[in-house]
Amino acid sequence: MKASEIRDYLRSLDGGWVDWDDTVDTFKAGDPNAEVEGVAVGWMSYAWALERSVELGCNLFVTHEGTYYDHEAEPIRENHPPSVVELIDEKQAFIEKHDLVILRCHDLWDQYPKIGVPDAWGHHLDFTEADEVTAGEMPVPPAAFGSGDYYRVYEVDERTAREAARGIASSVQDVGQNAVELLGDRETPVSRIVVGTGAITPFRHMFDAYDPDMVVCSDDGFTYWRDGHVAVDADVPVVVVNHATSEVRSIELLAEHLDDAFPGTPVHHVEQGCMFELVEGSESTSND
Repeated sequence: MKASEIRDYLRSLDGGWVDWDDTVDTFKAGDPNAEVEGVAVGWMSYAWALERSVELGCNLFVTHEGTYYDHEAEPIRENHPPSVVELIDEKQAFIEKHDLVILRCHDLWDQYPKIGVPDAWGHHLDFTEADEVTAGEMPVPPAAFGSGDYYRVYEVDERTAREAARGIASSVQDVGQNAVELLGDRETPVSRIVVGTGAITPFRHMFDAYDPDMVVCSDDGFTYWRDGHVAVDADVPVVVVNHATSEVRSIELLAEHLDDAFPGTPVHHVEQGCMFELVEGSESTSND
């Protein structure tokens, strides 16, 4: 089986939300006609993840996020300072040395139903289909995001913002995030919770479109000087999680889906999770 056959299969899953003439879901490296020995699937094509792919005997890496530190066409060396260009060169040399093929699956998976990012993220947070209410496409989305079914609205039994944040924190421990950030009054009662997808969590637009009691955003999609200011003034608490935290479960499901679709080809999920560790300072015991 050729790498292009997996690309074609992924395209066949599109329900009309991907513009295939303007998408990042393309091959980023390697020969699309290469025979696939094994498939590795990961949220990010970190250098270590590509090395792991080689160790697993996989020559096709399916990545959700970019490979060379840009979102659109890659690599774009002129976007980066010399030391980052060196990293691009090193990664590209590794890919070429090992005849790796890199295929991105982003625009498709950001709106794929049930196991795509939005629904998988909601389920990861222990919201159920019974909790979900109709949200639909944001009426006036930010220009950078465009229209799309990226958001979920859940109505649950009333709880305080702190109780809701604690529940979310408990849900994401399995992907390496042991605490979340909570902005706003911890005692605010919340029952209508709006959840965004990955970095597509523009608080001001979510607040405007969906009448939330609380919003769940990612650190790549929330600006504290502006969005945080609006949230505090509007008295709408916000829970902030890491971008990876909100998406890695769905990428694991993508790997499982490909494993079922191509039973004759080894498919491996390269496990990833929250990109940071929370480190507390220790109280000084000095008498000085």
